[in-house]
Amino acid sequence: MVNKLIGRGDIVKERRVKAYRWVSLVLAIVLLASAVMACGTHKKELDKDLAGQLQEMLEAAVASPDTNYPGAVLYVSSPELGTWTGAAGLGEITTDTAMKPNDRFRAGSLTKPFISVIILQLVEEGRLALDDTLPEVLPESVTGKFPNSDQMTIRMLLNHTAGLPDFMTLAGPVIIATALGGPGVEPNPGKVWTEEEFLDFAAAQEPWFAPGKGQGYSNTDYLLLGMIIEKATGRPWREEFRDRIIEKLDLKNTVLPEPNDRTIPGDHAHGYADFGGGLMDATEAVTASVVGAAGGQSLVTTPEDLARFIDAALAGELFQRHETLDEMLTWVDWPDGNPLSPYLFSYGLGLMKADFGSGIEGVGHSGDTDGGYSVFVFHLPDQQITISGAVNFNDYQAGFLIIPRVLEILVPGYTAP
Repeated sequence: MVNKLIGRGDIVKERRVKAYRWVSLVLAIVLLASAVMACGTHKKELDKDLAGQLQEMLEAAVASPDTNYPGAVLYVSSPELGTWTGAAGLGEITTDTAMKPNDRFRAGSLTKPFISVIILQLVEEGRLALDDTLPEVLPESVTGKFPNSDQMTIRMLLNHTAGLPDFMTLAGPVIIATALGGPGVEPNPGKVWTEEEFLDFAAAQEPWFAPGKGQGYSNTDYLLLGMIIEKATGRPWREEFRDRIIEKLDLKNTVLPEPNDRTIPGDHAHGYADFGGGLMDATEAVTASVVGAAGGQSLVTTPEDLARFIDAALAGELFQRHETLDEMLTWVDWPDGNPLSPYLFSYGLGLMKADFGSGIEGVGHSGDTDGGYSVFVFHLPDQQITISGAVNFNDYQAGFLIIPRVLEILVPGYTAP
């Protein structure tokens, strides 16, 4: 009996030891996870000397007589060098309010790579195929507006080889005139523009070229892609955008205002434009319906969120298969004499490739909006540097002025073209 009691005691003791070990192991795992999370949220800061040089460069860019933007924000990230964010100039002129590093701004055509990611996700899910023709994914009421639409594919829309003319060629002046008014015409900045109106502006023009026989950057392509997302999912493209990208990547400062909204929530830079009557505050000049999924006023974000998105997209975080990223990085050369920027030389599926000289290439996108902003984000794969930023004036070349100056500071031996 004694031996049996002793045996049971040993068993109880052993069970207690095992339980203690399990608790210790669980606690160790929790502590390790907490440490990893802490490391992930604590970003290495850029060397103070380099940070000072970047700040001086940004201030010089704003103050230069060759530029005309009130302020600028810049974000730089590198696993090796660290991260830095800065601002220069004014975020609002009338109140003499300084630009702040985390001010929000409208992203313009930088909406396009987001839309491309959503389309590619739908392809992975089997809801679409890149070689689907437009009549297979859109109603006849849309495709019937354009000759040869049966020869245009989703891929062609993504890389701007469909030949569809840009609706903004005709719509742009009309949008501005509607917002500002004119002789005998009351301004109507609150007008909500429809996709059908924009498509009619495109249909009123001759095709640029036969489908697949050229390359031309057209907002019409991405307006149609937004409509394709809605047809494939049965939901507004904004809802798909929020669920698939903003929520997934926890982009806390990125929002999609509703089409009738003219405001930017939270801290933001005011946007400025000159439509011939001098510099004016254009922040709320038009609604977020301009220009739908093609960009314009639709997306509000920050440089840090843009960098997070482009890094995640290029790392394949938003896709199920690596082959999908390979498709996104399939390039078509821009035509000679690209009017957007001499640095740009090819376009993928919603991404631009830029040659900044000295053997340095960048992948990303840029954009501007008549609402008074120009934005940019480019990742340099070989240098593992991501650069994003914005100015509060519709100066498309701003990013291509600032990025080479950043590279002169961060990349030894680099000389801007």
